[in-house]
Amino acid sequence: MKKIKKYIYLLIVLLIAAINFNLILKPLDLVTGGTQGAALLFSHVFKITPSIVIFIINIIMLIISYLFLERETTYGTIVATFMYPLFVRLTNPLTLNLVNEYNFLFVILAGIVCGVTGGLVYKLGFSNGGISIIALLVRKYLHIEIAITNFIVNGIIVLLGLYYFGIVKCLKAILVIFLQSFLIRLILKRKVTNSKKHIFRLQKD
Repeated sequence: MKKIKKYIYLLIVLLIAAINFNLILKPLDLVTGGTQGAALLFSHVFKITPSIVIFIINIIMLIISYLFLERETTYGTIVATFMYPLFVRLTNPLTLNLVNEYNFLFVILAGIVCGVTGGLVYKLGFSNGGISIIALLVRKYLHIEIAITNFIVNGIIVLLGLYYFGIVKCLKAILVIFLQSFLIRLILKRKVTNSKKHIFRLQKD
């Protein structure tokens, strides 16, 4: 029963992330790195539907994860691999006419939603999969920290976003990334703190 609840929570979080993508990130062309950023770039350059790009990237990375990483890592990404692009596809009709004067508020909202949903996915014990698998591979075989690899890969995607969408949209995307990283760390740090408190109570009892 507890496992079923975890998967239900995960599906809700993925749905919210998909709505955030179609409602804010896509209309504002916010290339924030990762699979979402790559999807926006491919959509802009090659006119491919973002949900298809996300699905293709996720499937490729899932296969790589299965071949080269631990099975638990692969199993933790399966749900996100299939359900997130499906939710992106289903919520695609959702659009907002984001007037320029309110753009900044929507950028902040997008960063908050990205951070909270990303943090909750990790807190539930799952993984977003996609391009983040590259960082796990590099850590396993080249012993380079995940944060460094993520920074390089996401940096390349953001720079491509700068080239195609301009400096203003790039700066907004960086703000989203900053808010996202801050909130994910905050959520995961809280999880670790709660775990320590729980251990302390057990020892005390």
